[in-house]
Amino acid sequence: MKRLIKDKKGQVIGIILFFLILLSILVIGFIGAIVIGIIDFGSDTINPIMKELGVVGDTNVSEVATYTFGTLEIINNTLPMLMGFLYVGALIFSIVFAIGYTFSPHPIFIGFYFLLIILLIFGSIILSNIYQDIYQGTDELATRLQSQTLLSFMILRAPYILTIIAAITGIYLFTRSNEIEGGYGV
Repeated sequence: MKRLIKDKKGQVIGIILFFLILLSILVIGFIGAIVIGIIDFGSDTINPIMKELGVVGDTNVSEVATYTFGTLEIINNTLPMLMGFLYVGALIFSIVFAIGYTFSPHPIFIGFYFLLIILLIFGSIILSNIYQDIYQGTDELATRLQSQTLLSFMILRAPYILTIIAAITGIYLFTRSNEIEGGYGV
């Protein structure tokens, strides 16, 4: 026996939440790439200065700086790849989130879903173009962004990637049946 869902608000909230997750992943990736570029530039500026301080009293400050800033330099060198993997993982999580949604939205919401896909495409085009303008520069930040290969690739191609994710997720959401798990009326 088929259950009728009386409250359609939960379906709309789930769809909106999915698109907010996708858009926030893009924005966080954009901000993360810029912040990592700034931290990398600051680290490259401060490290040589701190390692040449010399001896103060009985303490060899250069040696202490080598231990602390050397470790910080290792962390700074791994941050771009770590952020790239986190970005890809977040995109995979968004797909799992939508697939884990327990019921199928009513087919009337397909138009609303397409409207949200279009808004997502426009938002990702805008952020991708802003990132590309910064990325193609010749200043220090641009060279730091160019060294972040995975994250830069994902942000520059965000309109394609997010459209594919939203389309595949939409197909999955709107084509599965509302039957209890196991399906086929069993």
